[in-house]
Order: sequence, then structure tokens, then C-alpha cells
Amino acid sequence: MEDFRMRTGKAGWLSIGGIVFAFLILSLAPINAWANHQSRQEASLLGGATGDGPSPLFYITNATTDDLAIVDPVTQQIVKSIKVGKRPLGVATTRDGRYALVANFDSNSVSVVDLGLLKVARTVPVGTAPDGIHISPDGKWAYVANSASNDLTIIETSSFRTVKTLPVGKSPDGIVFTPDGRFAYVTNCDSNNVSVIDARAQTVVKTIGVGVVPEGIVITPDGTRAFVANNISDDVSVIDLTTNIVVKTIPVGKAPAGVTLGPGGRWVYVANEKSNSLSVIDAASAEVVRTLPTGGKFPVDVLFTPDAKQAFVSHRDSSTVTVLDMATGRVLKSLAMGESIQEGIARR
Repeated sequence: MEDFRMRTGKAGWLSIGGIVFAFLILSLAPINAWANHQSRQEASLLGGATGDGPSPLFYITNATTDDLAIVDPVTQQIVKSIKVGKRPLGVATTRDGRYALVANFDSNSVSVVDLGLLKVARTVPVGTAPDGIHISPDGKWAYVANSASNDLTIIETSSFRTVKTLPVGKSPDGIVFTPDGRFAYVTNCDSNNVSVIDARAQTVVKTIGVGVVPEGIVITPDGTRAFVANNISDDVSVIDLTTNIVVKTIPVGKAPAGVTLGPGGRWVYVANEKSNSLSVIDAASAEVVRTLPTGGKFPVDVLFTPDAKQAFVSHRDSSTVTVLDMATGRVLKSLAMGESIQEGIARR
């Protein structure tokens, strides 16, 4: 999945909230991003199986220690820490579960971690200040958003060879593919737009203007709409993917950053950093139907239990993860995480 943050002025610095993992699932905290922003500590978590084992493992990048931590979410134990590049941010696993790809912000590289041998198998040079990383639905390509060089590095996952560097807008951040893998959409924070990429031709075919400082982006499971969280204009842009036109702008809370699809894709959850709330959007009507207090300061991301009955919300300023009952909207508990790790979140 994806990254979220908060900043003071778009040409200034940005920083974002923490998330972690708790008894069943979880992750993380703030993320750094672009070349014209001050850097911070960051980390990213991705959950997924490693192929052979029956139980899934979580992968957490820790920018303070420059490593990838492999975590068993059941025992809540780190089973292995693997040194990667400097200030690792985004992480994604290949579809076969054999490798984890880690974007190293300060090393301008991607570490390819062999999850069987538990070591870095190779290092792939990319653009400047790589941040977001996402793998195509067919598993053939890894797209890396280089926030300071304003481009994407496209890596072939069968050989881990760079096949193309593709210019996009300023400060690319969030990356998402349509369910069929035909197109990729990239939020450009400093351009206030979204680049549409033809994934077959690997070219930018359209640029869509959205709100101010677009960050998180999700696409509905049927591939008809994208929802983009605009951090400074306090709204969400709804893009009709059949026409690539913004068809609606939805006011939400203050400083929306993280955006997550709920299980089944019926609801879109937007974390409003300065309102300490979640805006719940009906994906079909594109209306806010509910606003939930999160029980912490500066919420940045949401993860759901498999049965969708509970949501875990990370908070940057209070360094907590709160557990929400989705039926009542009540905060069930607050998990103190101590010093936050920082970055975006993805989950397979």
C-alpha cells in the first residue's frame, strides 16, 4: 500500500504519523518523502506470506536502523533483521513471495532481499530519493517513485533489471494499479496532479489535475473510480477511470493523507491528520456517510482485521494505535507504541 504525511507548506517539510503492528496485524508511522522536504525517521510495513510457510509474516522497514525487520504477527516477535540501504522507506513483496523490494531513500537504490536466504541478493540503482514502491498485479514490474528526481524507475522483477526511467510530475508519492494492471496512477504532491501511465507502453498518457498536495490514492475493486486524498485542500478527488476526469470533490476533515479501502471495497476510509478522525466514504455514492473519532492525535493509516469488525488506526503525535469497533465506532483500546517508526503502509 502505499504512504501518507503532513507538512507545513508544500515547498517545506513533511512528516507523518506512526503505525505499528498489534496482536493480529499492524504497522507503522510517519513517512518522509521528497527532495525539497526535510528528512525524518521512517519505516514501512507490508504483510504477506513468504511462499513456503503457512503463516504470513510482516515486513517492516526501519529508517533509524537501516534494516528490514521480519515479524511474526502472532508471537509479535522480530524473527530476523536484515541490513539494507540508507533510510529504507517503501517495501513490497514479489507475487511469488520470494523477495522483498525495499526503497532506500538516502542510498538512491532498491535492495532485493531474498526471503529464503534472509539476505540482500542484489542492489538496484534507481532515481533520487526513492519513496513509494508498488508491484503490478501480474507481478512482472516494480514501479519505484523517486521523489527528488521526479520520475519512476521501472524494474523487471524476473531479472531485477531497470528497463525504464519515466518522468512524471513533481514529488511522486502514491502508486496504484488498476485491477487488470492496464494502467498505473501516480500522485504528484508538488504538481497537484495525478499521472496516468499506460502500463503496456510504459508511457504517461494523461495528467489529471486534483486538489492541493495529493498523497494517498486507492482504486475501487471494479476499477471504475480512484479516490485521492489532498492534504492541503482538505478534500478527496474522485476520478472516473473510464474518462480520467475528476467527477467530484468531497470535503473531508483537515489534512487528509492516508486513504484505505475497507474489506470488500464498499467503503473508503480517509485519515484526517489534523481532525483526529476518519471520514468514511460510500464508494458508490461518493458521499461521506460517517465520521469516526480515532482516539489519538494525527491519525495516518488504517488496517482491518480479516472479518472487518475492527480497525487499527495509527497516530503520529500520540504514538499510539487505537482499536475501533466498526459496528459502534467506539474506541476499544489504545496501544502505546513508544517512539514512533515512520513511513507509509502496504499490505498484501
